[in-house]
Amino acid sequence: MKTEITIRQIFAVAFFATSGLHAQNPLSVSKPEADNSVKAELASFAVDKRLQVNLFADESMGIANPVCMRWDARGRLWVLCTWAYPQLKPGTKPNDKLLILEDTKGDGRADKISTYIDGLNMPTGFALGHGGAYIGNGRDLIHVRDTTGDGKADKREVLFTGFGTGDTHQNINSFAWSPGGELFFSQGLHCFSRVQTPWGIRKLDEHGSWRLRPLRRQLHAHRRTSGGGNPWGFAFGNWGEPFIKSNDSTVSELLPGMVASEHIFGGYYGGAMAIGGTKIKSMIIEIVDTPALPKDFQGDFLIAGYYARNIARLRPSVNGAGHKLQTLAPILTSSHNAFRPVDLNTGPDGALYVADWFNPIIGHYQASLRHPDRDKKHGRIWRITAKGAPLLKSPALAKMNAAQLCDQLAAPHRRTRQLAKLRLMDLPKVEAIAATQKWVDALKPTDPALEAKLFEAIGVFESHEVVNRPLLERLLAAKDYRARAYATRVVGRWHDRLKNPLTLLRRSATDEHSRVRLEAIVAASDVREPESIAIAAQAADGSADRFITFAFKNAVHALASEWKPALLAGKLDFAKPAHLVSVVREGGGNEVAGVVRQKLADPALSAERKFVLAELLAHIGNSADAAQALKLAATHPPVLRALVNAANERNLQAPANAAELLNAPLKKTETRAETVRLIGAWKLNAHAETIRALASGQKEPLAVRVAAAVALGQLNSPKAVETLAALVTINSAADLRAAALGSLAKLDVTHAARLTATLAGQVKLNELGSLLAALLQRNAGADALTVALGDVKVSADTAKLMLRWLNAAGRVEPKLSAVLNKLIGVQSAAPVYSAEFVAALAKEALAKGDAANGKNVFQLPLISCTACHAVDGVRGAVTSVKGPNLSAVAAGLPIDLLVESVLWPARQIKEGYAATTVITKDGRVLSGFAHSENKTVLRVRDLATGKIATVQTVQIKQRIRGGTVMPPGLTASITRTELRDLIKYLSTLKVTGQPR
Repeated sequence: MKTEITIRQIFAVAFFATSGLHAQNPLSVSKPEADNSVKAELASFAVDKRLQVNLFADESMGIANPVCMRWDARGRLWVLCTWAYPQLKPGTKPNDKLLILEDTKGDGRADKISTYIDGLNMPTGFALGHGGAYIGNGRDLIHVRDTTGDGKADKREVLFTGFGTGDTHQNINSFAWSPGGELFFSQGLHCFSRVQTPWGIRKLDEHGSWRLRPLRRQLHAHRRTSGGGNPWGFAFGNWGEPFIKSNDSTVSELLPGMVASEHIFGGYYGGAMAIGGTKIKSMIIEIVDTPALPKDFQGDFLIAGYYARNIARLRPSVNGAGHKLQTLAPILTSSHNAFRPVDLNTGPDGALYVADWFNPIIGHYQASLRHPDRDKKHGRIWRITAKGAPLLKSPALAKMNAAQLCDQLAAPHRRTRQLAKLRLMDLPKVEAIAATQKWVDALKPTDPALEAKLFEAIGVFESHEVVNRPLLERLLAAKDYRARAYATRVVGRWHDRLKNPLTLLRRSATDEHSRVRLEAIVAASDVREPESIAIAAQAADGSADRFITFAFKNAVHALASEWKPALLAGKLDFAKPAHLVSVVREGGGNEVAGVVRQKLADPALSAERKFVLAELLAHIGNSADAAQALKLAATHPPVLRALVNAANERNLQAPANAAELLNAPLKKTETRAETVRLIGAWKLNAHAETIRALASGQKEPLAVRVAAAVALGQLNSPKAVETLAALVTINSAADLRAAALGSLAKLDVTHAARLTATLAGQVKLNELGSLLAALLQRNAGADALTVALGDVKVSADTAKLMLRWLNAAGRVEPKLSAVLNKLIGVQSAAPVYSAEFVAALAKEALAKGDAANGKNVFQLPLISCTACHAVDGVRGAVTSVKGPNLSAVAAGLPIDLLVESVLWPARQIKEGYAATTVITKDGRVLSGFAHSENKTVLRVRDLATGKIATVQTVQIKQRIRGGTVMPPGLTASITRTELRDLIKYLSTLKVTGQPR
């Protein structure tokens, strides 16, 4: 019997016989559709009911496998197509093309096509500029131009060569212009690039971003700037905020990764700066700014979901120095296996255009490079608009002179402003700069959009590499922090042509807004001088978040070759000793510690300098260094605090003679308190009785007694329980009482729980929380209090206050909550989830809900909403815990999801607010949000206290990630009508402060 074997079967057997690591993913390697017609694909689209889709161009015009597309000032769409990808067949001449499409009839359908350049070999990105096109063509970055006016490029220049091509889908890609005329592009992790430039060889041996300043031929490499190993997509906000898309699900904040980082080695992926993302692999970011799409889309991020076959939608909001993204429903989803959106662009009519790679196979390793199902014939461009919405009438930018183009810098839409700047970039420098300066000079000081216009104008000067210090200083002094932030970035760019650039950066380093200070850190890293690290440390000294922390860490390492020699030579000064400490702790090491030891041995050293160096040694040194620091500065509180932190964070052991070194009589209260804390941290039991006496001493300062009460729980004292219990009384100061209770809970949690229950109804409202926090920081604390409440009588009002604090602290303690609710007289259980219930309540809230009454319900003490959350105009202050601003959460969120968020919070957890609960080996409990972590230390923002708590990773017994800090059943005590009104109120909230 004859067996027939198809070519497709041969490929499948050969590939999978040699590839045990890469099983086929049906999203990546799909079964070809029987019907590949435009009609069939269009019918597969499930689209937002407000939108409509039509075909702009397809394979009938010669398009196949479109990689990316860009619009020019004439309203033409340039499309880059590759037939050679993913691998050229041996003996075949590459002939990939950059095509130009035109809609000459204005009917939303391309009717003319021409070839600008052919003969390309698997190009993966391009950008229009300087009279032609920049193209990533394998190892080369080329610039091609049409010098004869026939519409075809006839001049080709290789600007740079040496870019890696280790994996063809990771070659340089995603070309995008910044507001200042810098060309950004990226590469994947298997590319190893060595590029010679007039400024030296630039290397990038992994995934990362490139930044080119074309007129200076200045190329910068930034490694690991995205969450995944193959970045693909850049976007810039209205004020130049840079974002980058990986080929995994994440979108990342690009700015912190723009520290001069060519010599920094970080983790395998750069996911630390991820701000949100899609549910599955995707690429490209297009920020909506067009009247041709619905109003609630404006400012949202649209993402090309090549894996999920959709166009995803994310909503940005400001988050400290950076941003965060909320995932919304996709605007379009297709069931057609070949639909592969790979690029999104807003067109001259305001419509959203989608480049459709059209291929059942998108994977690289999952299928043979020669797999016969790889489609080489199809490719489509789709056009999306809102039904009934007015289309944008684009100005004739290509026909405008410099003065007219300057007027377009004030256009209402970002696309127009950017194209106008690119046209000005293409004009002769003298012409463009003169017109721009004249336009700036004519702006009225009272113009409400003045600072936004100045921002656009400085981009023209940047693109021509013309330094304009007066304009720069106007922006640095702007009222809008976003203008100041961007101007700070320009200082970094122009630093080698500015007089005293660090003077300008010092002002930004102390700015009230964290975004400006983040820009100051990044800009300082561009200035290769020792003093730059002092500015970065100053900028990191204010209210910090993960964006600032990340950038500062990179700046310390990036500038190490400048600041370390200066510091070791004693030629580097910082505004505060703490700044020096922060730098050396991050990047000093044994080298700095050795020099500090030598300098401390200098008998001519001033007392002030001695204290600074002793504190530094306490932070970074060993036990012998700790002894040396104590000998030199045992009466200096910062040194003592540094040793306490070192003991807690890196387990610095006490020197052998520590008890003796800490035995000297002390007078100042602060010094005595810090000494007591250090005795406790080092567990110096020789001082146990002295500490116990200090805790009990009625005449001792409160700060000393509080420190002693904490230390007593760390020491072995036979009378510790008796002493601590005597301090947990209504007559003790609140701080002392809480400190003593916390130590007592560590030694005898049952006793501590009974005292808590007894005192709960006696202490003031603001003191109750400190008692509960002290007890519940122990793993057995909640169960012990549950038992105690069965024996000690507590009023319903007191139970309400205890439950309110428990809810606000994010502690999910079912047994304790049940007892408290029983004392209050309410049911605590949340209803069982029901989709029918959700739909009914949502419908009722929209039809009958009273938003005004809902606002009152939101502020009811018992359900504690304002304990953690803020909304525009309503802010609570029950605790220092901060949940997400509900205006940002609720605005635009479907009402059924609002219902779920309120009744079943674990079903709808906002990005960045997943809880972390840590149980240590000694029984301590921390519940809150992870603040930062490394291999040795985890820092958690404790919801009970609002403070940052530090835990050594070796001391962690259990860590529970995820979940919500909002306890279930919070709404059990309100009526159906109140619940309906609450949902209605939340549905009316609007988002403010978004980067739009």
